[in-house]
Amino acid sequence: MPTFACAANQALRCNGDNLVRCNGDGTAETTETCMLGCSNPAQRCNDVAPSNGLASYIDVSSGEPDIDLGMMSTINTDNGTVMADGKSVTVRSALMAQASAPTILVFIVHSLTAENVTITGSNAFALVSNGDIAIAGVFAASANSDVPGPGRFNEATCRGGNSMSVGGAFNGAGGGGFGTAGGAGGSATNTLGTSAGGASGSPTGNPTLTPLRGGCDSGTYFVGLKSGSGGGAIQLVSRTKIIIGGVLAANGSSFIGGGSGGGILLEAPLVDVTGTVVANGGAGAGGCLFPEVGENGHLDAAPAIGGGTGCSGTGANGGNGGAGTVPAGRGTSISTPDAGNVFAGNGGGGVGRIRINTAPGGFHRAGLFSPNPSTGAIATR
Repeated sequence: MPTFACAANQALRCNGDNLVRCNGDGTAETTETCMLGCSNPAQRCNDVAPSNGLASYIDVSSGEPDIDLGMMSTINTDNGTVMADGKSVTVRSALMAQASAPTILVFIVHSLTAENVTITGSNAFALVSNGDIAIAGVFAASANSDVPGPGRFNEATCRGGNSMSVGGAFNGAGGGGFGTAGGAGGSATNTLGTSAGGASGSPTGNPTLTPLRGGCDSGTYFVGLKSGSGGGAIQLVSRTKIIIGGVLAANGSSFIGGGSGGGILLEAPLVDVTGTVVANGGAGAGGCLFPEVGENGHLDAAPAIGGGTGCSGTGANGGNGGAGTVPAGRGTSISTPDAGNVFAGNGGGGVGRIRINTAPGGFHRAGLFSPNPSTGAIATR
């Protein structure tokens, strides 16, 4: 009888979602399960086709090292610097421009294990991995005070309206919008006139987060032209699995009004979330010459609380930030029966956007999301 023979490891055919190939010594067939299906013409397992043009980066990820970021690390999307437990870590990265959206700094790894990570810079953050991505601590690209999250992106309609004055009546700034609208600023009235509240930032972008972008700022304040800042943008792509056991965050901040939450996009055949994924809005500050800042977006589904008046009798409270299904709050209005100065409260920021793309049945959700994610099928090639 003839002896079975084929080239070692040669791909032979697809059998449903399985790839049949020759074994290592060419003496028998062996079957490999393809997580994304099998391509019969090419005789190979289908590969991930990441959103936002990241395919060429994941194509070279198999040759990169496994990265363990230890207990505490920082990543800078302006210069690609990665520090883990006080030591520099070399991670391959590349800049990728987007039309009408922030530039992305793409980090390329074989696999990633991370605890607590703080991401800063102006470019959006993306990470592509040949193997698993596992996050056990707080992995955050959030805004802080008037410092935007990496990849924050303002356009004409999503930024909140500014704080203005009519005869000493100072309206509140509007909060930034993204996934949902920001809260409007409160109006202010004295005997010299009324200053209508700053407009709320409108929802913008799209549920798929293509292009990748973060949230929007609040309106500015007449002193120093400062604003609450939009949360950043995170895209994680794995050929195998993304595991979120900790907290993944792209929250907006509070400074004058609240900045909106940012954008988080997860793409892998399997996405397993037992932890928390949040893109909450920051709260609005209270009304005062020197406003009492509210809370930044929370690491849960509770709304950030607006700032207090800070000016007894002449100021009003800021609006809460958006979280979960709770919309951003508007700043409280105020009036006085004389010509004195009054300061309305500032609006909170709306929530951001969260998107999960997986293989059919590949989204395992046991954790908390704020807001709720949109979901879709991961693209293949």
